[in-house]
Amino acid sequence: MQPGQIELNDLEVATLQRLALTSPSLDPLIGKIRVLSREFTGVGSYTNFQCPDTAPDLGDRKISLEALISMPNVPHGMGAILFCENGKPTCLEIFVYGDGNWDGLYEGYSIEETQ
Repeated sequence: MQPGQIELNDLEVATLQRLALTSPSLDPLIGKIRVLSREFTGVGSYTNFQCPDTAPDLGDRKISLEALISMPNVPHGMGAILFCENGKPTCLEIFVYGDGNWDGLYEGYSIEETQ
């Protein structure tokens, strides 16, 4: 999928679904989220969202991924944080652990439990 697409990509969906395991009210919103923009930084990405619905218990908070995103050619793996405002997911930050780089390609990723 090209970066300019308004649909979530597979990595974003999988990350949001994993975040919904600890914040279940996020789950019904995932299919309604539209991408406003993506920024790739070389060490991660920011995906900004628009979501028509709210889940009041999401409030204004950050939800951290309690798992490790394993990515080919990213030695220490990756993490993620979802930013919510007024009960809506607004931005997903995916970032590299350590001093690695990430080119934005996600083929071959997996999300694994941390120990």
